[in-house]
Amino acid sequence: MIQLQRNYRNEDFTSNGEFAHSAVRSYEEYLSLARIPHCEGVSGRVVTTLHQRVGHSDLSIDRVAEDIGLSKRTLQRRLQQQNANFAQLRDDVRFNYAIKYLIDDHMSVDLVSKALDFSDRTSFTNAFKRWTGLSPSVFRKLFRDYA
Repeated sequence: MIQLQRNYRNEDFTSNGEFAHSAVRSYEEYLSLARIPHCEGVSGRVVTTLHQRVGHSDLSIDRVAEDIGLSKRTLQRRLQQQNANFAQLRDDVRFNYAIKYLIDDHMSVDLVSKALDFSDRTSFTNAFKRWTGLSPSVFRKLFRDYA
C-alpha cells in the first residue's frame, strides 16, 4: 500500500485530462479537509438538514429551504448575510460523506454518487477530483486499508 502511494505521488500525468504533478496527501489530511466546519444560525440549520437528507432525499436548495421553512430566495439571502452559500455548504457535507462511504462503508462509486444526490457518476467523479485531486477509485485504492 505504501509503495502504491509512493508510486502515485511520483507519477507525472499528462494534460489529457489528468492532473499534472498530483500531490497526494495522507488519509488524515483528507479527513481534516473533509471535516465540516461548525456553523451557526441558518448555515447550521442547512448543514443539519443536509445531514438528515444525505442518502435518503434530494439535496437541492428547494427541498432544504422547504424543510427549514423558508423560501429559496430568503434562504439564499440569509446565507449571504452569514458570508455562506448553499453550494459550498452542500459540497462540504458531500465531501465528508464521500470519504466515509468510499472507505468506511466500502460503497461503490455509483452508490456514493446516488447517495450524495449527484446527477450521475461523472458529476461525482469530477467533484471528488476537485476536492482531492484524485478520482474516487484511485482514492479507494490508496486508502482502503484505513477502514
